[in-house]
Amino acid sequence: MSRTLTVILCGAIGIGLGALSGRILFGGSAWNLIPWAIVAIAIGLIPTNRLTALLASGIYGYLLVAVFLFAANTSNTPPAQRILFALTLALIGPLCSIALTLLTRLLRLRVLRRWRGARMERDR
Repeated sequence: MSRTLTVILCGAIGIGLGALSGRILFGGSAWNLIPWAIVAIAIGLIPTNRLTALLASGIYGYLLVAVFLFAANTSNTPPAQRILFALTLALIGPLCSIALTLLTRLLRLRVLRRWRGARMERDR
């Protein structure tokens, strides 16, 4: 899969999951972190290069949090203020998503190295 397609797909997943989490899924509670983390882990497991995984994870995290904050905010503030608030606070999303994606990629590499090493020992 190309880098552009991967990043666009992860961004679309972030928008969809953010909208779903803001209104329907778990009522906007902290339980939403579970499906968010599962998707970030899945992005780390995608067999692409590290740069593609980091870009996709960053876009996913930013759009997820921005859409979630906008959708979950039911106050009477003007939409422009709600959008500005969501876009600013959403900068935290990529940090968390990228950290989880990097951790997943690191663990994946270690597991693959051990598996390959054990396989080579067995094949001798």
